Amino acid sequence: MASRPYKASRYLKNPQDRAAYLNEVLESGDFNAFLLALKNLAETSEADFATHFGDENVKSPNLTHLNTFLHDLGLRLSIDVFQPANIV
Repeated sequence: MASRPYKASRYLKNPQDRAAYLNEVLESGDFNAFLLALKNLAETSEADFATHFGDENVKSPNLTHLNTFLHDLGLRLSIDVFQPANIV
């Protein structure tokens, strides 16, 4: 059996899986990985990464573009409390 390249977009078909994927990438703290994850998610739907971010905005997307893109994927921005382990 021949192998084929792994494509995250094959497995991220619903908003719950997409949200879990993005949250895991965000936990890494790697902004470039986050941008790659957004591109991977664009492959899962009709959302067009280039339309939302364009070449000039890829390195510093603004929140409006990010929010619209996430809405197209059935997701939304959210803020959560960060509590390092050593803080009670």
